[in-house]
Amino acid sequence: MGTYTAIFLAALSTAFVPVPEEAPLLAAGYAARIGKVDLVGATLAGLAGVLAGDGLSYLFGRFFLAKILRTRLGKKLLPERWRKWSESLVQANGAKAVIVARFLIGLRGIVYFVIGASRFGFVRFMAIDAAVGLLEVGGLVSIGFAFGALRAKVGDWVDAVVSVALVSAFVGPVVLRRWVSARQPNDRAAQGAAP
Repeated sequence: MGTYTAIFLAALSTAFVPVPEEAPLLAAGYAARIGKVDLVGATLAGLAGVLAGDGLSYLFGRFFLAKILRTRLGKKLLPERWRKWSESLVQANGAKAVIVARFLIGLRGIVYFVIGASRFGFVRFMAIDAAVGLLEVGGLVSIGFAFGALRAKVGDWVDAVVSVALVSAFVGPVVLRRWVSARQPNDRAAQGAAP
């Protein structure tokens, strides 16, 4: 029961921590393959965590985003015309917006904030998100399960490889973003110096 709770909490935490939810879902599949949890249970625990986080993102957007956007900082971050445009876009393409956002790794929560603020129906949102989320979560847990299958074929040392892959999934996007940000000023300076 503790491992299922850990899977749920790890998947849920990605709604609050800037970590891709793919990493805990891959780990859940891996844990299922090495016998720590049942595959169906791991998938359901991961899906429950993902859907709880998505629901919280939607509700935050519904009840707080409009208030935040009326502040000075909010108006600076998202001008009124952009907010109205995004809300009308969600209203016109609601189901498609939910489906596309499901696969936007770094932007999913932000899109779900806007979907909530646009007053798109909560039950409809959750139904669409659950259907698409089941496909995504099931696929990721299956990939993690396949990684676990390597352990039976090549030995315990694959645990180290999987650990490196999971840490890379957690830390990689942050490191890459910082590396790209650090290089941009140097690239601009080099372009400005060119004849």
